[in-house]
Formats: sequence, C-alpha cells, structure tokens
Amino acid sequence: MKRKGDFLAKATGTFLTMGFSTCLGFIVNLILARVLGPAGKGVIAPALSAATIAITIASLGLDHSTAYFLDKKSFRAKDVLLTSFLFAIVSGALASLGIGMALEYVIPEATSLTRLFFAGGVFFTVIYNISHSGLLGRNRLGLINLGRVASDVLRTILATLFLYSLWPTIEGFAFAYMIAQALNAILVTVFAFREVGIIGARIDLSFFRKAVGFSVAVFLASLTLQANRQIGVLILKMLRSVEETGLYAQAQTFANLLLLLPQALSFALYGAVVGERDKEEFTARIVRLSIFSLLVLSGIVALIAPWLIPALFTDKFTPSVPYLWGLLPGVVIYTLPRIYASFVIASWGRPWQAFGASMVGFFLNVVGNLLLVPCIGAWGTVIAFDAASIAMALYYVVFLKRQTGISIRGLLLPSGEDFRFLLRRLKSFFKP
Repeated sequence: MKRKGDFLAKATGTFLTMGFSTCLGFIVNLILARVLGPAGKGVIAPALSAATIAITIASLGLDHSTAYFLDKKSFRAKDVLLTSFLFAIVSGALASLGIGMALEYVIPEATSLTRLFFAGGVFFTVIYNISHSGLLGRNRLGLINLGRVASDVLRTILATLFLYSLWPTIEGFAFAYMIAQALNAILVTVFAFREVGIIGARIDLSFFRKAVGFSVAVFLASLTLQANRQIGVLILKMLRSVEETGLYAQAQTFANLLLLLPQALSFALYGAVVGERDKEEFTARIVRLSIFSLLVLSGIVALIAPWLIPALFTDKFTPSVPYLWGLLPGVVIYTLPRIYASFVIASWGRPWQAFGASMVGFFLNVVGNLLLVPCIGAWGTVIAFDAASIAMALYYVVFLKRQTGISIRGLLLPSGEDFRFLLRRLKSFFKP
C-alpha cells in the first residue's frame, strides 16, 4: 500500500537528487558549449525541446492517471501498471517515429544519426514516464530518485568521453542522451513491478476506459505546461539564426536551475496528496515559501551571471546574460502554477482546471513569440514567457481563492508563521 513517510524528507531527497542531476547536466552543458559553441547549442536545445513535447504527447497523461488510480478499490494495482506499461510501449514507438520525422523539417541541420538517437531517447522516456507512476502512486520517491541519479551519471560519463575525445559532435551527445534514458527506463520499470507485482497481472480495459477522461485532461495540462517552457526556443529557431537561438537557450538553461525547487516540491507533493483531501493550506504554505526562496536565489543568480557565464562557457555566450535577467521574473512566478497544478490534479482530481491555466499561458506565449520575435528576436521570447507565467499565476490565484477561501496574500506572500513552521520541521528532520 501507499507509503506515507515525511513530506519534508521526501521533498529534500528529491531536491537533492534533482540538484545532483542538475550539476551533472551543468557539466554536460559546459562541455557542450565549449566544444560545439552557440551553433551546436542552437541545434541541440530545439531538438531536446521537441523531444520533451513529443514525450508529453505520447504519455497522454496516463502517467498521472496510473498514480491516481493505482490503489483505487475498483482496480488491482498490478493490472493498472501492466495496462499502462503496454500502452507506453506502443505510444513510445509511435512518438519516436514522429520525432524522427519532425526533426528533419524543424531542424534540418540535424543528421540522420542525430534524429535516430533523439527518437530512441523519446521512446525510453515514455516508458519511464508510465513506469515511474507505479512508484509515485505508492509514494516511493526514493526509488525514482535512484534511477534518475544512475541515468544522469551514465549520461555525464558518456557525454564527457564522446564530446572531448571519442565522438565530439552533436551525434555523440544525442547517443549519450539515448543510452541514459534507456537505463532510467529499465531501472524504474523493474523497481515499479517489484513494488506493485507482476505475477498474475492482466490487461484491464475497464481501468483504461476510466482513466481516459482523467488522463486526457492531465495530458493537455502537462502538454501545455511543458510547451510553455519549450515552445519559445522552437519558434525562435524557426524565425532567427541558430546562434541567437543558442544564446537564448544558454540563458534558459541557467534560469532553469531555479526551477529545481518547485519541481522537487511539486513531485513530492503529488506523491503525498494523491487521492487525499484537505491539503489546501499546507500546499499554499509550500508555494509561499518557494516564491520567497526563489526571489532570493534569483537575486544571487542575477549578480553572479555576468562573470560566471563567460568564465564557464567562454566570451561567446556573454550576450546571453541580459536574456537571463529578463527570464528570472517569469521563472519565479512560474513556481505558483507548477506546484498548484500538482495539487489540483492529485488532491482534488480536477485536471481540467490545470489544463485551463496552462492553456491560457500557452496561448499568450505562442502569440507573443510570433508577434515579437520577428521584430526584437530573442527578447520577444523572453517577454512572451514572462507574460505566460504571470497569466497562469493569476488564473490559479482567482480559482483557488474562490475554491478555498484563502486570501490572495495567503496564496502568494509568506508570513512569520511560515518561517516558524519551516524551522520546526527542520529541527524535527535533523533531530537524532
């Protein structure tokens, strides 16, 4: 059955895992920037963005449905996981075929091997997305984090070897990406079936029919939420040069470091509240403290970026610093929809509301990019992302105020009691 555990411990473990993985990713990004330059970054960043969108489409929201329905009385957990896993194999194969064809047109600079390896990475990531839900539904975040660390270590080792000596090309990076995703998928799938069981499992079409309505809404919400982060770099690539795209992508990579905190908290929150009720004030407190923390961190990042980026990635990437400054407000605000989306889906089972918020932001993001990028280039992508983050945040503030009665201040601004609460939890966490 579901493991309750301590939310702070699980959130901390997830944050540390994501932090470690991000450090490894930062190393890979550093090597990539130094070896291949802005042009190489301008090819790989859009390819990864397209792959992320394809993965979200192929998962069809069934990853969240699997976690939500895993231990519902109407179904057997092993049947739910097996049915979802078989769907993932078929869907992942179709997605890999689609991304291979799409990259040929979206990124004509990508070679056939690059397309093949990114397609393979998409296939294995779809498998992982579904399989890890068996662990997420049981709140076994530790096993999910273990698979993530193993795959990221392998990716870093392979990328370092290839880019510096054996295969110093975009194809070398793409191959490392595919192998790492394969390891993650295999490990987490084994962990999930060991947790839930496989002997006697059978395909349960009744679960599939029940999950479709839920999963479609989650799929649309996840797709638009992911697309809000990825669509800008794709439009920029189509309308401007690969060098300008690479500079913006470098700023985005740096800004995304701040998203570690809300990602870890939303992940831990989903496992903690899935299928449960009455978590509104707890979630609001998590959001308030997260916004405060990210404001502090964004200030630090803004101060060190002008000398750190050229020192790490060479002077070629110095023009990306102003883009980073412009992205930071949107990244801080993005915390609110990121965490509240997990709560609305997992605790209330209302994914259509999450989709509504994401769609508002996505529409504004796309329109903003199409109107502004031809005129002001990458700055149009920056402005469009910030505007989309603000729109999604306002949607959740209005919706949650009506549903919970929590004031706007309570949804956004931390109080002294929030910090006292955090200190109490930290003391109990570190107490022997």
